[in-house]
Amino acid sequence: MDPSQIAYDLMRGAASGTSKTQVLTHIKKHYKQTDEQIEQLLQLCSFKSKPEHIDYAAFANKDFPKGTKKFPFPFTQIYQFDNFLTKEECQELMKISDGKLRPSTVANPKDTAVISNYRTSKTADLHYFDSPYLTYIDNKIAEFLGIYHFLGETIQTQKYAPGQYYKQHCDYYFPLTKEFKTYTEWMGQRTWTFMVYLNDVEEGGETYFKHLKLRIKPEQGKAVFWNNLYRNGVPNPKTMHEALPPKSGDKYVITKWWRSWSLI
Repeated sequence: MDPSQIAYDLMRGAASGTSKTQVLTHIKKHYKQTDEQIEQLLQLCSFKSKPEHIDYAAFANKDFPKGTKKFPFPFTQIYQFDNFLTKEECQELMKISDGKLRPSTVANPKDTAVISNYRTSKTADLHYFDSPYLTYIDNKIAEFLGIYHFLGETIQTQKYAPGQYYKQHCDYYFPLTKEFKTYTEWMGQRTWTFMVYLNDVEEGGETYFKHLKLRIKPEQGKAVFWNNLYRNGVPNPKTMHEALPPKSGDKYVITKWWRSWSLI
């Protein structure tokens, strides 16, 4: 196979926010590449290196469009914007997602696909490489936040059937852990999380921020987004949250996470 085609697959995975460990494992197994060939492919991709300094304050200094609601918590940036997506956009995303669903997984030191009863939803990956429509949605989020497009991970849909959940967790990676090394070697720490509910949920299904005593009810098109870090780049534990199980009907939500530096 043409090395440029393999390099394209490598770049696609890397640009999606997938860990270096997982991307290179896939390339080795799927294309039967040696370590020497992998190094040549990495040179062909010409990825950027980690910067010496990351201006985390710049991630915090954001001005959002009129109509954005800020929740009044000191030193914690969490916002809401109603009707970010239209009814038609939400319906189209649910339709696309239903054809891509797989069991959700949880982070682990080797970034293998670990399925756990800690997280019982299903997930669909909505990569902007896959269609102009997904590129449009991706760009819409990036432009709203005012963040460089290639700092973003692939949009994911989470679908929760009645009774399904994701227990309390933080979106950032905990420094000085094996998971941190695995997941931040490429693109660094997570900064912003941007979620959009794709449908109304009659009962249950709230996003619950325990330390803030904040419950947000899913409403179609509503965006909820927050900075996972303080202004100095230290993780903010008050952003810990959980997806409570819907009691009636399914819940669909898309999530896009943003990182601190870009490979491209």
